[in-house]
Amino acid sequence: MTDPLPAGLLVGVQRRLESFYAVDAQAPITDFLIDDEEAAGLPGGGSRTLLHQDGQDVSLGVFLEPDVRASLGRADPRARLDDSNLHPFCVLTEEVSHFVYLLFCAQSARSVTQLELELQGEVDKYLTVGFLLSQQNEGAVSARLREMLFRHYRLSDRLSGEEAERYRAASDLAYRYCGYLEEQFLRRRARLADLTREARRFYRLGQREKLEKILIETA
Repeated sequence: MTDPLPAGLLVGVQRRLESFYAVDAQAPITDFLIDDEEAAGLPGGGSRTLLHQDGQDVSLGVFLEPDVRASLGRADPRARLDDSNLHPFCVLTEEVSHFVYLLFCAQSARSVTQLELELQGEVDKYLTVGFLLSQQNEGAVSARLREMLFRHYRLSDRLSGEEAERYRAASDLAYRYCGYLEEQFLRRRARLADLTREARRFYRLGQREKLEKILIETA
């Protein structure tokens, strides 16, 4: 794969998600990367995580578009996360989230819907970006972050109508749930441990339970 990412970036995001959610560490995501030539012959477009299941055997592949890799290669978000690399870092984080969550569900022998996968990816994006910004800004995270991530985005023209609608639904649900996290935990420094427990419980819910919780907590 050309346009190499900064060393350790992908695996660093993977290990942080695995640790945060207290799930077993898996083989590094870098072992599952798909190069440009292989991706050209596979379904879908853009950065994506591909799943193939044959009985009990599950295979995964992760592809990051060249412009995502190039942007992060020029500006490592761990040194400085800003307008120049926020979007590509969000793309990377969502694909890592999909990878980790799919393996978690496979190990738990549970099914997962596309909406559930996208919703968890949106929540993981918010928490990962928020954590990184707090490190770089002495604990401060802009109150506008949730609005910026979930209200000011542009969908790819490659998405089908169904895919676009699913992404909008996941983004709206994540906006509401992350608002709940902000109100109950993030604005109260002493309750960060409670945030972790809440996020871990949410992670282990199925789609119906996730939607019910969001409805109840944000009514």
